[in-house]
Amino acid sequence: MSDNRFNVKFAVYGALNGGNENNSQAVSVVDALQNLLQRPGGESSIIKINDQNLSQVGFSSGNKKSFAACLSIGGRDVYFACKEGETVNFNNWLSTTENNKTIVESAI
Repeated sequence: MSDNRFNVKFAVYGALNGGNENNSQAVSVVDALQNLLQRPGGESSIIKINDQNLSQVGFSSGNKKSFAACLSIGGRDVYFACKEGETVNFNNWLSTTENNKTIVESAI
């Protein structure tokens, strides 16, 4: 059974080539992230941010990349950002208190 609790609204992955503010190398990774979050079973909501998961291998080679996304989780927009190689547990944002209020906690 696939996980349909997450709706990716926006996701980008990339770097400034050589740190040059005029040489952005970034791509939309909306489809890749949505597919990862909808894998059946297991830990589909825990994702390591890297080329193998989000884009073509060697993309923006030699540059440390960053990731940013906006997901609708339980009808609420939640924003994420991290560096290449870090792991995001999107499932952390599904937790609720006894009063059905969302617990705001670190997703990384």
